[in-house]
This record gives sequence, C-alpha cells and structure tokens, in this order.
Amino acid sequence: MKRRTILQAGGGLAATTAAWFATGGTGAGHAAARATASKAASTTSWDALRKGLDGQLIRPGDAAYATARRLYNTRFDTLKPSAVAYVKHAGDIAECLAFARRNGTPVAIRNGGHSYAGWSSGDNRLIVDISALSKVGAPSGGTTRIGAGAKLIDVYEGLGKHGVTIPGGSCPTVGVSGLTLGGGHGVVSRAYGLTCDSLVGATLVTADGKTVHCDAKEHADLFWALRGAGNGNFGVVTELRFRTHQAPKAVMAYLTWPWSKAAAVLRSWQEWGPDQADEIWSSCHLDARPGATPTVSVAAFSLGSYRDLQNAVDKLADRAGGPGPASSVSLKPTAYLDAMEAYAGCSSKTTAQCHQPGSTPGRNPSGQLGRETYAARSDFFDRSLSAAGIRTVLDQIERAGRNGVNGNAAFTALGGAINRVKPTATAFVHRRSRFLAQYLASWSPSGTGKSQNAWLAGMHTAMRRHASGAAYQNYADPALKDWKKAYYGAAADRLAEVKQAYDPKHLFRTFPQAL
Repeated sequence: MKRRTILQAGGGLAATTAAWFATGGTGAGHAAARATASKAASTTSWDALRKGLDGQLIRPGDAAYATARRLYNTRFDTLKPSAVAYVKHAGDIAECLAFARRNGTPVAIRNGGHSYAGWSSGDNRLIVDISALSKVGAPSGGTTRIGAGAKLIDVYEGLGKHGVTIPGGSCPTVGVSGLTLGGGHGVVSRAYGLTCDSLVGATLVTADGKTVHCDAKEHADLFWALRGAGNGNFGVVTELRFRTHQAPKAVMAYLTWPWSKAAAVLRSWQEWGPDQADEIWSSCHLDARPGATPTVSVAAFSLGSYRDLQNAVDKLADRAGGPGPASSVSLKPTAYLDAMEAYAGCSSKTTAQCHQPGSTPGRNPSGQLGRETYAARSDFFDRSLSAAGIRTVLDQIERAGRNGVNGNAAFTALGGAINRVKPTATAFVHRRSRFLAQYLASWSPSGTGKSQNAWLAGMHTAMRRHASGAAYQNYADPALKDWKKAYYGAAADRLAEVKQAYDPKHLFRTFPQAL
C-alpha cells in the first residue's frame, strides 16, 4: 500500500488520500569515521564471516546484492553497504557483532527497511537483517511469541485466524520490531494502547554477543528502555512476547468535505477525535496536489457498533461552528482482519502478494507491492490548535499545491488507552498529547525532491510555535537539532544509563541519533 493512502476497501467505500501513520524503522546510519574504518575488513575476513553463518551473507557482486541493499524508500538507493547478513538465529547475530568489533565495521539493524532517515542501511556497513526470524506463534494463555523479523501483514494474518490481534500500524511490510520498539500506533491504539504497551517481554543479542531475555522482572531497566527507544540502541532483538487482544467485528468510516470547509473540519475534529470513546479512532487529512484544489477528509475506525460510529460522526458534523454535513460519507461494518487488509491495500491480494517481490527473507516471489519516494516530519500537540494555527496549516497545504508539491498533513487522535499510561512508565513519553501530526511530501523516483523538501521544512517551521516541541521517534527526523529531548523528553537521562549498562563501548552508536 502507498504510504500516502489508506484504502477504505469494499462496499463502495471511497479511497482516502491520508498520510501513512504507523511505521517504524530500525538501524544505523552515516558516521563517517566508522564507515571509513569498515573498509579495513579484508576479503578474507568477509569470506570467513560468510562461512561462519547459517544464514546468507550477500556481498557486492553477488546476484542478490542489488535487491538486498535496497530500503523501502527509493531516496536511499545510492547507499552501498559492505554486506547484508540475513541471520537465522541468535548465533548468527553474535557472529556478525563479533566481526564488527574485530574489524571496526559499523552495524545497521534492519527488518522492514522503512527507516525514514535510511538508518537501516548505510555505506560500508554490515547490515544485520532479521527478516528470517519471522515466526508468528499460536496464542496461548493470552500471549503470543512473534519473531522480531515478522512483517505486519503476516502478524495480522497469523493472529487473525485465532481471533486475536495486537495493536499496530497499517503498512503491511513494516517490521513488527521496528514498530514496537519506537512505540507503535494504529487504528486500535486508543482501545488497546500502543504496540509497545502490549509487549510483555523480549529477547535480544547485546553488543557483547550475549542473549538476554527481559521483561518487567528480569532486566527490567532494559525492558523499560525497549518500549520507545529500542530501535538500534541496545542490541538486536530476536523475539517479542505480546499480550493479545480480541479482534472483533469493526466499522470503517470515511468522510469528505469541500476545501472551503477545511478550517471548520480541523477545528471540530481536534476537539472531537481525542475525546471519543476508546473504541473510536480517527484522523483528519489535508492533502495537496499540484494544480488542484486541496482536499480534506476524516477517516474513522471503531470496535463498537455501526450505530455508535454513525452517531459519533454525525456529532462531528453537527458541532457548533462545525463543518456541517459531509459531502460524502461511507460507513462499512467489516471483520477485523478484513479491515487490516483494506488499510494495508491488500483486500484484493493474497498474503503472499502483500509483500515486496523477491526471494530474499522478508520478500516473496509472488509479492506485488512496490516502493515509494517521500520525506516526512512530525509534531505532537498537547492542546488544540488556535485559529491562527489552523490557518497556518491550511496556508501551507495550499502553498504545496501552488508550488507543484504532493504534500499532506495527517492529524491522528491520541487519548484513550494511550494516555492512561504514565509518561515515564515506558520510554515512549508522549502520553499527554492530544494528537500527532505527520507532514509528508512525495515525488517521482526520478526527481530531486528539492521543492518537496523545501516545502516540508517550511511546514515544520511554520507549525513549531503551535506544537509541543516533541516528535515521534518512529518517524526519524535527521533535521531535528534537539532530537533527544523531542523524542525522549524526561526519559533521556535514564536511557543514557541503560545505554551505558548494555552497550558501554557504543557498538550501536553508529547513526546520528543513536543514544
């Protein structure tokens, strides 16, 4: 599914042009000194590593290298890692980390390859790809074990046949570990909490090659840190243990208004969305297309009844000073798994087809999903936007269209179960925010992205005085100056202590925003 589109499939439902809201990236990036040092690894050393692994080691010149080195975002197609190791088990990971320590080779950790900053790859790096660790275990006693390399579509399908789920995002090829370790939100998060809130334990290989199991009682400090700051900082996660939730019938909704109502829609939604019953999730989308009038829409999802969601969206339209009746309204009851497939853009595809094509782990020979070219930034909002803030958003969206930019702003309601967790109970501290915004610009792979990135920077700067100053760590933003405060807030000092305890020699400090 396209990152900029949430498909509302079946029953005549319209397709939204919403920004993508749920993904997470892992890995390491572009530390020049470490990258240079990695060149010291000899061909003999790489050959020895290949022989020492049960999994595949893909090197430049190998037939699979052109595919293996690619991330989801085509912006990073110029990156040329020294090798990609498709590890099969913890022993393979320990072997890779020992190689990195001996040769001074920087390591990047990769699952779905969706890192917004490209930090799950990098020039002259050893990519530890965990996609082969993808088993989705049968639920037992209200919990399930999931391999850290599993992709979301496989998680939903694997758990769905048992009538259960975990709260997660919508992009089918996002890796469950990257999503979870940075927080993780999606259409059931107001009801069930963030993905990391359902995590009850994890297994990882630390920088010294040791396998560590952590939960609320064992290595509790590490378990705390993994829930919000685990991507690429403390080790390579191999397995996640989750508390499961029921996957009941659901209702999907999608509403549009003319652009002339955009201010009223956003003003009403921001008061309505975060205060709904827990089972109702929603997001408000403002989209620009070159040479066209912008569009405004609201997508909603409910674990409650059709009538309850119908009444809720009617109240949104009828709020005092609100937008009035929508110009188009679609509501559809659906099975939970069908809804997840629809949001993934996979209603008309098999599970095998709902992957990227290829024969390497994480891909599927029958895969039909493509890649995208985009950049994004984020803001959390602890209070509703003022009239001036709303006008700023609309002005920026209109400017995108005038300047030939495909750009959008997607506001996602928080609250509910997300906000009932104390801010420092996990390393995801954004528990007092009312909603999260993602600003996104996309372009053709053959383009430079210059005008799109300029618009994105202008949008983020313009919204700064209206936002809280916090940013979503799963939307890695290389342009953030005070990223540690923006991502981790009051948890930053404790995270530094955990980092020192589990990675004292900073093997994993190989990307610009590593702890």
